[in-house]
Amino acid sequence: MWKKDAPRYRWKRKAARWAAAAVFAIGAATAGWNGYWYIVGWKAANQEAVRLPALDSSPSSAAEAAHASRRPVEQAAAPLGAHLGELVIPKLGVAIPVYEGVREQELRRGAGHYPASAWPGGKGHVVLSGHRDTVFRRLGELGIGDALVIRAADTAVHYRIVRIRIVDDDDRTVLVNKARPTLTVTTCYPFRLIGRAPKRYIVTARPVQTVSLERVHNEW
Repeated sequence: MWKKDAPRYRWKRKAARWAAAAVFAIGAATAGWNGYWYIVGWKAANQEAVRLPALDSSPSSAAEAAHASRRPVEQAAAPLGAHLGELVIPKLGVAIPVYEGVREQELRRGAGHYPASAWPGGKGHVVLSGHRDTVFRRLGELGIGDALVIRAADTAVHYRIVRIRIVDDDDRTVLVNKARPTLTVTTCYPFRLIGRAPKRYIVTARPVQTVSLERVHNEW
């Protein structure tokens, strides 16, 4: 009886080995994919942060901050994929490149600027987005009052974080116009979730100072 059933048992053992090999292959592919994006994010997020002047609380700087919205950064309409500047996060010691557009080809290189949103220094709402497992994987370490800096051309706009919240992925209020100059940085959430993220992590900041980098370089 056992001899008659032997081929069937051998077939079952082969099927089990094939299934195990398939599971291993899928796991290896997933690990390789995640590893690739981790390396991409590490390279983008760990660029050397360029030295920036400290915020000055003197009356002249306060007046400059009050009038920042009247001196918009000169920024012509940029084509998708164009390098616009950098988002500097002093607390994390990183300078993340910012590109026009939020397609995958921009987000794999750094942070993306929503084309319909304003550019720093104006009176509008600036919106930047990035991947949670690459350039913005440490965004959760920031808190209220922490600094963000957008450097473009010869100008650096300094911001302070005023609000952090978590919303559903279909919450479009993140992109609405603002009455005051505002910077919004958004990424998917939870940060370490494998698969599609159901939420969005939103960091809101207000401008406090605009600095001419050309003037600072001349002073150095």
